[in-house]
Amino acid sequence: MRIAHIADTHLGYRQYNLEERENDIYDAFCEAIEIALNERAEVLILAGDTFDSATPPVKALHVFKEALRKIDGRMKVLTVLGDHDMPRRRGMPPHKLFDVIVLGVHGIECTEIKGILFGGISNLKGKYSNALRSEIKKFERIASKYRKSVLIAHQAVERFLPFEGAYELSNDDLPKNVDYYAFGHVHSRQNIRINDGIFAYAGSTEIMRKDEISSWKKHGKGFYLVDLDGDEPILHTINLNIRPQFEEEVEEDALNDLKIPDGGGKPPILHLTVGGKHINRKKVIEDVEKMLRGKVLTYKIAFKERGISSSALTEAVRGGSEGVLLEIFKSFLGEELAELALSLHRKLSTGNIEDAIKNAEAFFNEHFKCGASENAQEKQQKLAANEARERNEVGKKKKRERKGKKRGEQKGVREVFKMWW
Repeated sequence: MRIAHIADTHLGYRQYNLEERENDIYDAFCEAIEIALNERAEVLILAGDTFDSATPPVKALHVFKEALRKIDGRMKVLTVLGDHDMPRRRGMPPHKLFDVIVLGVHGIECTEIKGILFGGISNLKGKYSNALRSEIKKFERIASKYRKSVLIAHQAVERFLPFEGAYELSNDDLPKNVDYYAFGHVHSRQNIRINDGIFAYAGSTEIMRKDEISSWKKHGKGFYLVDLDGDEPILHTINLNIRPQFEEEVEEDALNDLKIPDGGGKPPILHLTVGGKHINRKKVIEDVEKMLRGKVLTYKIAFKERGISSSALTEAVRGGSEGVLLEIFKSFLGEELAELALSLHRKLSTGNIEDAIKNAEAFFNEHFKCGASENAQEKQQKLAANEARERNEVGKKKKRERKGKKRGEQKGVREVFKMWW
């Protein structure tokens, strides 16, 4: 028997809020289904996060429906729910709109296909981790009665995410008597031998996050075709034709030397880091826009500004090195404010607060036109005072009205009481 192990397709995800990226994710899924059919896979495993949410957009549902129409019974479809498409409060998952088997929503569930046992459990975490481990142990007992077995799950395993709180299953929690562990959740495609079987993360079918770029370069994006006919599973790595994403780092003064990677038919996505000292960010953004227009789908710019370290700043202040201090102030404040900062430093370091205030006032009056004429200032002050008095009178009037209304209500109550008593 040949199975297609696909995971983390995230149908409906719109990366960078671009319609093109949403369509890219649909295209990768459709290509994977087409290849699985052409390779005559008999079982299609969707190991969780088929949809990016439990309430996917209509287009995602339509794409899934069309894929099932193409399959048309040529492959048996088995799915489990991931943390993304698991509905809250025991709601109905989007898979229920279609005639597909969703395994393990409330515990381990099994089905037999041509003498091979397939067991599945949907994503469980947090307070349900103990239940998850207990349910998986049940599969070990059931699988012992079969010649071959496959476990489908969407969980993090310690060996692959060895960080406290990041995984639900330790290596020892994985059951024995399993020939193939078809897992989802980790987006990097990988496989190792565990117990007497092969454990595999199929990985995501597209680059869903920037931190997946390095693993995509090494291992590609796609899925596994698994041949179960022999004594042990044989894995075939299938790579999909996805839109490339690249990370590039360049110095500001070498920006013109930036080489735009070839997208291989699809305009790529570029993550660009520009380094330097006193970076003119506005100019860099304008230059990059001109360079990349029409050559990439989109790009993201980050800046790596290099200045003097905090330890050097402390030493410069302590040592009174005005030349170094001026350079530091320039790197953070620019030319004009750097001179002011150095002037204030001279005054304040000797306790001359009055002169420091005068210097600051003179600077702001000169550069920000704060020096209005005496008459204009007086007019503004009088206008502000009049507005304040008017607001005060309005407030007092409203307060008197509220008090009068309250006294009237109290008087009415007293009159009612008099009538009764």
